[in-house]
Amino acid sequence: MESEIIDTAARADRVSVVEDADRSEIRSFLDGTDFDTETVYVQTVTIEECFQLTLCQIRWAADNITTDYGRVSRPYDEPCTAGNKIYAVWVIRIPDTVNADDISSYSSSIGGNSCERQRDGAEGESEGGSEAALSNDRRTQSDGEQA
Repeated sequence: MESEIIDTAARADRVSVVEDADRSEIRSFLDGTDFDTETVYVQTVTIEECFQLTLCQIRWAADNITTDYGRVSRPYDEPCTAGNKIYAVWVIRIPDTVNADDISSYSSSIGGNSCERQRDGAEGESEGGSEAALSNDRRTQSDGEQA
């Protein structure tokens, strides 16, 4: 996985997009970001072609960013080749300012279930000691903005 933080409009202006991507949608997303109050996180993930990812959750603190994805099979009528790997690029708007120079670690998990199952499991775990460890993190569910 590769990750990048876009924390200023100047940095957003330097972003280049491959030809086969929807450049106008990504440019519009970046241009619509208020870098005084928001940050864009770009993550490139490799996945098997017959699966698709859904962003379940993103958490951030002053020095790290964590993402959780759900992996499910593509619909039966979408052609794919088992074993082929593809790149999925996520462009995620974080509703907070994150300084790219302060981020020292990134982590990501890909669950074999949809996000609903991951959320149901996480709700049951929130009463344990992990709550205190995450209390300083900021979080957003998959209903946050993404391109």
